[in-house]
Amino acid sequence: MNIENYFVPLQKKMDMEKNQYTERRISNTIKPAEMGLEEWQVTLRRQQAQREHFTISETSAQFCPGEYKVSNYKSRNQYKVIYRGEYSPWNYCSCPDFRTSGLGTCKHVEGVKLWLKAERKEVHNEEPDYSSVYMDYRGQRCIRIRIGEHHRKELTALAGEYFDQASVLRPEAYARFDSFIEKARNIDPDFRCYPDALEEVICQRERLQRTALMESAYTDDALDALLTKKLYPYQKEGVRFAIKAGKVIIADEMGLGKTVQAICCAEIYLKEKMAESVLIVCPNSLKYQWKSEIERFTGKDDTLIVEGYASRRLGLYNAPATYKIVSYQSLANDIKTLNRLPTDLLIMDEVQRLKNWNTQLAWAVRRIDSHYSILLSGTPLENKLDELVSIVQLADPYCLSPLYRFRYDHIITDPESGKAVGYKNLSDIREKLKNTLIRRTKQSVRLQLPGRTDQFLLIPMTGRQFSLHEELRAAVAKLVSKWSRAHTLSEEDRRRLLSMLGQMRMLADSTFVVDQDMENRQDVKVGELMNILGDALDGGTAKIVVFSEWERMARLVATELDAVGIHYEFLHGSVPAQKRSELIERFTNDEDCRIFLSTDAGSTGLNLQAASILINIDLPWNPAVLEQRIGRIYRIGQETPIQVLNLVSKNSIEEGMIKRLKFKQSMFEGALDGGDDTIFLSDDQFRGFMSEIAEVTASSPLPQKEENLQFDEVDESPEVSPQGDLEGDVTTFLSSLRDILQSPEKTKKLADAITKILNES
Repeated sequence: MNIENYFVPLQKKMDMEKNQYTERRISNTIKPAEMGLEEWQVTLRRQQAQREHFTISETSAQFCPGEYKVSNYKSRNQYKVIYRGEYSPWNYCSCPDFRTSGLGTCKHVEGVKLWLKAERKEVHNEEPDYSSVYMDYRGQRCIRIRIGEHHRKELTALAGEYFDQASVLRPEAYARFDSFIEKARNIDPDFRCYPDALEEVICQRERLQRTALMESAYTDDALDALLTKKLYPYQKEGVRFAIKAGKVIIADEMGLGKTVQAICCAEIYLKEKMAESVLIVCPNSLKYQWKSEIERFTGKDDTLIVEGYASRRLGLYNAPATYKIVSYQSLANDIKTLNRLPTDLLIMDEVQRLKNWNTQLAWAVRRIDSHYSILLSGTPLENKLDELVSIVQLADPYCLSPLYRFRYDHIITDPESGKAVGYKNLSDIREKLKNTLIRRTKQSVRLQLPGRTDQFLLIPMTGRQFSLHEELRAAVAKLVSKWSRAHTLSEEDRRRLLSMLGQMRMLADSTFVVDQDMENRQDVKVGELMNILGDALDGGTAKIVVFSEWERMARLVATELDAVGIHYEFLHGSVPAQKRSELIERFTNDEDCRIFLSTDAGSTGLNLQAASILINIDLPWNPAVLEQRIGRIYRIGQETPIQVLNLVSKNSIEEGMIKRLKFKQSMFEGALDGGDDTIFLSDDQFRGFMSEIAEVTASSPLPQKEENLQFDEVDESPEVSPQGDLEGDVTTFLSSLRDILQSPEKTKKLADAITKILNES
């Protein structure tokens, strides 16, 4: 039978059966005022069931009454559904959403309801005669027992020894659960324990065993004996926490040694025969650094990098090496062929790359079958609070779930647009994460690290730079105004907006970054950077790291360094992974090489603590990337005070970004580092991304000075060449005159001043 022909009449029947909740389309982002939170979410799943084309059939009316198979024609996934009537506690679906939503339903269950109605089939709502232990996913997830008619008296008496009055398995009963199953099946051979419930019991028992192991066998001396270097006390705490958890996120601040903690955990798993294989997934730039660190800390040469052509990589996954290292991109490509990839222990570095749950990369990682996992990230939260949920789900899908409840409890939204305007109850997130995520900051572990000074240098743009920047600002303002009126932008307008914002940031560096016209290049930052580098290099020994988001800007600086004969190393995204360690080695050990020039594309995971000065030519959108840059030199092993210089073009989009960076850092600290419990985007609660753009593209004052945070202003009239041109000066004058003439008060003052000058002459 043609499956397409099957869907048409079925869909028509289901459409005719729409109930009162789905006669109108319900928003996915804005809860209707008349609906409760759970009611809204159930309605959304009912809507989704109506839109999707499911193939539904009974498993067996005789042997499995009430059990159905639901297949999705598009995704080709098939799920098992048990349906015993509206609101029945025995309804079940094998899909992830049923397990995490806490609603007792999902789109597949709702699809079965509609199908039964359309086909006019009878709902089988009788409870089975047999007894069973099952996972109850409604509300707080737990293991329950249901006593059927067969041997009810004997099984009820037995269950009383293991389950409480609410039929929930007692915590202390996990350790002796196998004894309960044996006794129950002796009473009733048809007694059932469903796989997900048994899996949870095994998981909790293994956790207890690992906890006992770490507390009895792994003293401080025992941990020190595992590696070639001794761990700091907080690192030993991190290792114990990770082993006890089994699947964990180590989110220590950059520079505190997450890598060595992960390697120590791996050695424990290997030593205790809990694992035989370790798969490390990391950015391409870090593959060889991971190999080097494993060999350095373990003294073993049992590490294999999975690289090369696809056919070669597929063979390397089965190689005998204990440690295998693969890049995220290679893994995403290989999973398409392998479908699943088994490993005993999975270590994922820079896991914040998986903050978007719907990417091919995230899809690939979810197809790694690992018994234990260690996720590493110094910045698990970068831009949005939702990102944290996506990352935490890799370690524990239930910790912060369901997502709709998380958003309701922690994100303050605009009632009209549904956009996030602030965050609340952040301390509750820290409480939920206490058994899954461990995070320490340099301040909290009280390491005797040298001081750090952050300094913002305000640098003027040339007249031509400013003129081009303002043209783009005006165009952005028109789109913001358009959005304010209609609350929507076309796809073309969105592309234009993002393009113009990027060009504004590029122009804040140099016109060359936009047009690559070297002869007519306009910038001040390059000259100011060369002055700073000259002062730092003259007579001193300090090593300097220079970061830019734009490779063209970094190449422009490289050209200037070449012109004056200054030796440097240059790392960018096109440098092969094998050569990156050579660049770092030369910068670290060669006394004549004192400058390391890098783009963000090549910076992930670098250890550049030989430097004591870091210069950011431009500011990234979020504070996590800024701290990643700083974390390259401000880490364990740093012996000298460090200085961070941020070059900011005055009256540019960069100046407006500083306030936004401070807010996003506050959100990070509130959720993970014990900061403010409630944070608003601003006092007026501006709406969503577009309002943020309006904020950062408008002229705005810098934040108040704080301790160790300095704001300096570079001379407004530096002698720069070849940037100072007559056209730029005239443009600046005309722009200022236009602003004056638009204000009656300023116009009057100008007229009075001109009259005074004429009278005096």
